[in-house]
This record gives sequence, C-alpha cells and structure tokens, in this order.
Amino acid sequence: MGLFSPTERNLTPRGKKAQGLLALLALAPRGTRTRVWLRDKLWSESDEKKSSSSLRQTVFELRKDLGEYADDVLDINRLSIGLRLDRVWIDFHAVSEDPAVFAALDLNDETDLLEGMDVADEEFEDWLQLERQAWYDKAAAFDEAPAATPAAVSSILLPTAATEGAEVVPQVSSIGFLPNIQQGCDAQTSYLADYVLEGVARNLREFEPVAVFDFRDPALHSDHVSGAFETEYYTRVRTLQVRDSLTLSFFLYRSSRMALEWSQSVQASVAEITETGMLLEGFIAQNVDRVAKSIFEDRLRISDGGQDEGAPQVGYTALNLMFKLDENALTHSEDILRDGEAAGDSSIYPALRAYLATFKLGENMGGLNRSDLEDARIMADMAVGENPFNSISLACVAHVFGYLFHEHDLAGNLLEQALNLNPSQPFVWDHYALHKLYTGEFEAAYAAAERGATLGAFSPISYSYDTTLAMAATMVGDNRRAIMAGQRALRKQPRFAAAMRYLTLNYAQLGREMEAEAMLHRVLEVDPTFSDQEVQKERFRFAHKEHEQSVISTLRMITN
Repeated sequence: MGLFSPTERNLTPRGKKAQGLLALLALAPRGTRTRVWLRDKLWSESDEKKSSSSLRQTVFELRKDLGEYADDVLDINRLSIGLRLDRVWIDFHAVSEDPAVFAALDLNDETDLLEGMDVADEEFEDWLQLERQAWYDKAAAFDEAPAATPAAVSSILLPTAATEGAEVVPQVSSIGFLPNIQQGCDAQTSYLADYVLEGVARNLREFEPVAVFDFRDPALHSDHVSGAFETEYYTRVRTLQVRDSLTLSFFLYRSSRMALEWSQSVQASVAEITETGMLLEGFIAQNVDRVAKSIFEDRLRISDGGQDEGAPQVGYTALNLMFKLDENALTHSEDILRDGEAAGDSSIYPALRAYLATFKLGENMGGLNRSDLEDARIMADMAVGENPFNSISLACVAHVFGYLFHEHDLAGNLLEQALNLNPSQPFVWDHYALHKLYTGEFEAAYAAAERGATLGAFSPISYSYDTTLAMAATMVGDNRRAIMAGQRALRKQPRFAAAMRYLTLNYAQLGREMEAEAMLHRVLEVDPTFSDQEVQKERFRFAHKEHEQSVISTLRMITN
C-alpha cells in the first residue's frame, strides 16, 4: 500500500493502525465506513469507550500525515469516516472499473492485495483474507484483458488542485498551530489537544477562508510552510493530566506583539471530557468565539463604520451586522455580501444572502416582497449545491427552507447533515432547535436549544441562542425558564422582537397582565403590525394549526 501526492511524494501513514484504517476506507465500495464498523475491525478486543478513543487518535495521526491534503481527502463526521472519491484515485477501483488497467499497472494473477499489510487484530486479518481471496478470483480474469494506456500515478493519488512547492499566500487572516504541550496524558487523552486546535480552526474557516499553518511537527520541512512568515496569530493547547483529573488550556498569541493575547482553561475529570462530549465541544465553541473576536473584530468595526480601508472578513461581518437588528446594518450586510460574492471570495455568501431574508420577515426589517423570496430561493438552492460541507451554510439554508418556505423535511435533512459535519457549532444547534419548534417536536427543541445556548454562551449573537431557549421552554410549559432566558436575551439585545414576543406570551400565560401588556407595547414599537392575527401567525410560523391557535388565543387576551 502506498499513499502519494500528485508529485509522487510519499505520504503513506507511519502507524500500522493508520495504514489499516486507510486500507479499510480505500477498499470500501463508496469509500466510506461507519465508525462502529471500523472500531470492530481495528480494535475488536477493546470495549466501546477504549476503541472509540483509539479510533479518534488514529484519525488524528492520519490527518497529520496527510498535512495540507487532509481536508480535501478525508470526509469525517460523527457517524462515519470516508475518502472523497472525487478527489482521490485508487488503483483497486480503477482496475475493477476497467480490467484493461490491470496490465497497464504491471499487475498479474500473483500480485498480492495490500502486500505487507500487518495489523494486529483478528477481525482485520479475517477481513483482509476475504478481500485477498476475492482479489485473486478477479486477477485471474484480469490477467487476460488487453493492456491500456498506463495511468499517471498508481495507488492513491491526492488532489492536483493543491500544487506542491508553490508559495502559500495567507488569506486576510492566518493562524499557526504551535506544538502542543502534553503532561501526563495517556492513550485516552493524548488526542485531545489536536482535537481542540483543529475544531477551533474548522469552525473559523466556516466563516472565512482563514489560512492555517501547522508547526506541530518539528521535523516538518520548510517547503511546507512557505509564506507562513506573515502569520498573524499562533495557537497552542496544553493538556495536563493528574490521575483522573484533566486540565485543558488554550493559548492565543499575536505575532505583531510577540506576546500572549489571552488564554482559557477548563478543568474536569477525564470521563466528563471524553465521554459526554458536551464539555469538550463547549470549550471549542468558547475559544472559537474568542479567537473570532480577536482576529475579526477590528475589521468588523471598520466595516460597521462604513470606512473603506482594510478588507473586512465578509462572512463574519455580515452575520454580525444582521444580528444588530438595524435596517441600515441589514442593508450594509446585504451590500458587502453581494460585493464579496462578486469577488468570488467564499462559497458561504449565497447562504448568508438567503438567510438575510429571514430577518426581513421575522424582525420586520426592510420588508419582504416576492422578488426577495425568489432571490432567497435561488441563493439557498445555489448554496446547497456549492457548499454542502459547511455546517453554517447548511444551517442558514435549512432555516430559509423551513421558516420562509415551510419545507420542513428538507430543512430537517440539511440540519442533520450540518450536525454530523460539526457538532460543536452552536449556530447549528440553535437552528436545529428552531426547526424542531416549527414542526412541533418541543422536547427535542428544548434539548437542542439548551445545547446551543451552552455552546454559544460567549458568542456575540448569544442573545439569539437565549431567545431560542426561551421559545422552546415556553412550548414545553417551563414558563420560569422561558422568562429568565428571554430577559437575558433582551439585556443583551433590547430590540429583539422574537424575545419580546415570547416574553409577552409567557407573562400572559401566567396571568401577569401588566407585564404582558408592557412587553406587547415594546413589540409594537418595533413591529407595529403585530396586533394583526395574520401577522402573528407569520411571526410564529408553526407548522401545526393547533399550536398556532393556542398561541394566538393567549395573545388575544391582551390584544383585545
């Protein structure tokens, strides 16, 4: 087995388990295996907890060996791991599709499949024996097929889109990964530092094409980091394990000052961090928000002030401008997204342009006409086709399909895909909760809203997550939690009509008429047509009439 770049650089994984993992994926009919299946073949004698930890560590080893090709080649989510078959060439599949390639690659009926492969697991050996037997049967027939033009490269060919040796020009923002500091870590926890670093980088890059330079391997040749002298920020993670106690620390350094910008730590038991996932994903999300604030906020202020100097980070800037709940800011967001899309800077812009239309309806800003709806539909369809592996993009268009067009089945499928891609993204959990609200699955909405609000507690748009929690708590009858979350949202963003609407509803349900009437007055100040029952239906957007009627009946008590 060999793993080669377009220029024949050998990238074959060093670890035997990583080689075995690659072989299992390469021979899969569609290039994908479930995590459960992979654990069973590589760690059949380990329990689920230990085998899951071993698989995560092996995946990180494989990503490290692939380097800059990792994201192009690997397709990883919480349920499965795969190879992107549109980006790799595999001789086994090429021969199966065209037997003439067999002779062109100098193969014969005595050629071993995965010669020299040695993975110490009986299940893997059984799988390999079966695959080899099937291969021998095919080889006998292939040996008599006519020769074809030799293939350019045998084994696994990585994407030619990434040209080796070419200087990497950093994007507007760039981050360097420094070597991690690991003290006392064992096999169960040694992967965590890499997991945090790469999780932070993945979430940031869903907003903008941030350049990432990886300095974790001290043996890395300088050719791999040409252009990295312009790196603006550096990050590293320290993991300190003392028996069953684990401390994770994230550090951000600003290169221009040659100093620590800030650091953040979390301490818990190993089980709390590795088994539930919530604490770890929350730590990633909090660091994403703080890093984004550090590297994007200056440009956000420039953009918000209307100055021309400097290039704003369009995706991050546009989304934050939407959540300012100001018509001028919304118009500015729309303008910079249109300009950014024209420049072809990022594939997330169509999704954000479509998403912007939901503010025109839900927050009554700027008005939503038929042309806006048609544009939103076009942009959403475009985003699904062009950017299917970005969880923020998928969440945006799912909200558009569900909230604007009542296509809840499609919205649900897109949100499930987004969660599989990135379970640490609070924006996705928040919109998954909204989807469950609209479809009447209130308990599921409540659970998702709690997760979104926890993960996004430090986000600049956390008031939106608090509001979703208030909405879900309302619908499961937890008025006290709903009022607390709604009030917290309004302290952060006093103009958020959605929070006002649900506070009005909760006060009315509890018979607190004076507070309900006062809050309704605040709603009418930002949304004068809300007293109309048809407008109320448009704002709440429930899929089931009985839920809609229950809400309208409650509001009628204070609007009449």
